[in-house]
Amino acid sequence: MAVQMEKLLGSRLRSGLISIPVGTRERFAADTEFSLRPNSVLEVIECARNNLPDDQATMAASRMKALARNMSSDDVLCVLVSGGGSALLCLPKEPVTLAEKLQIIKGLAGSGAAIDELNHVRIALSAVKGGQLALAAQNAFKVYSYVISDIVGDPVELIASGPTVIDTNTDVNEKAKAVLMNYNLWEKLPKSVAQIIEGPKTTKHAHIPGNLFLLGSNQVAVKSIVEQALSQGLKSVVLSKKIQGNVRTVSDTYVALAELVCSFRSDKLSEDAFKDKIEALFGGLAYDDLKPDEFVARIADSKKQRILIVGAGEPTVCVEGDGKGGRNQELALRFSYGVQARTDGDQSIYFLSAGTDGIDGPTDVAGAIGGAFVARAYDQLGRAEAGMSFVKRSDSYHFYRSVENGKYFVKTGHTGTNVMDIHLMLIT
Repeated sequence: MAVQMEKLLGSRLRSGLISIPVGTRERFAADTEFSLRPNSVLEVIECARNNLPDDQATMAASRMKALARNMSSDDVLCVLVSGGGSALLCLPKEPVTLAEKLQIIKGLAGSGAAIDELNHVRIALSAVKGGQLALAAQNAFKVYSYVISDIVGDPVELIASGPTVIDTNTDVNEKAKAVLMNYNLWEKLPKSVAQIIEGPKTTKHAHIPGNLFLLGSNQVAVKSIVEQALSQGLKSVVLSKKIQGNVRTVSDTYVALAELVCSFRSDKLSEDAFKDKIEALFGGLAYDDLKPDEFVARIADSKKQRILIVGAGEPTVCVEGDGKGGRNQELALRFSYGVQARTDGDQSIYFLSAGTDGIDGPTDVAGAIGGAFVARAYDQLGRAEAGMSFVKRSDSYHFYRSVENGKYFVKTGHTGTNVMDIHLMLIT
């Protein structure tokens, strides 16, 4: 985003600062399309290793707020917002410390809190989120925000915790307290944190002069996948772009869907019975692209052909151990054993779950591939520990690393764009 903005503005761009994940510059060093000009006026700060805020992130946020505060009526502030911004732009309200805020966010994430819940708490504890970065530029002529969404439904006030957007319809402090109480963390908070959350919401009636433009979302990614599939002669069905919920439930839904589709395609289910079961299954799924009868019609139309089922969104994970992994790897692992059990080890079902930013949890992979063939490959290793035991200790990364030397990892490196996760189910 910064590279393209620099090209568009040319000499009109006078100064700036970008906060990006550690390793990004090295990753794109040889790619001129992702490189700033040699004499760029933009300062680059790399921070938030493993997608967790650190001292470099707080320094970057402090510097950005100072830059905004020094704007005059001759200046326009352009803010580029994308996924990962919550970690890359972190400046806790005093007297809350970075360590305290980090502990709270880790506690929520480990308990399976959804991204909107996490970001409401982040906003309540931040000196830059929830519109406060833009408010610091109150002397500027305008504040223009350019946003790429990484949250289901594209709520601009929550993307990267909304540094330039004030949610006038929500009492953020009240919402944050409710979230913390729901996950049994309220009574464990440091006094400094509780005092901030129970204090007044200072930005409630503030106004920010400017405009916000939503540049991208998972709709763009899904459309590209469908077009690419079509170019390869592969028919596809977009299930939903709003997949949410605990990864266990999401996996169970995908496994049940795979079982039903395979049963229908092998004539074990009539079309009417298939439709009835799909309607029951869709009742617990946030689908936004097609109705159950439309899905059935699409599958029936491709009954003897390969079919690609596309899903997108962002499930959550409850961390149950001290292992290493991410929601995409865990989803693929759960699916592998689930589909092995429900379809008698059907080898014609392939599943992929990956983060579009190339990062799945604190790992070096974007996600993983799943299927009964993955479960079988691990089981044939003859190891004492069962494959699903890796799930119990949240260690999906080491499961996949042990299977054919990581053959089923999805590795892309940092992509530079985060529009949530992509789920692909190919039935051949």
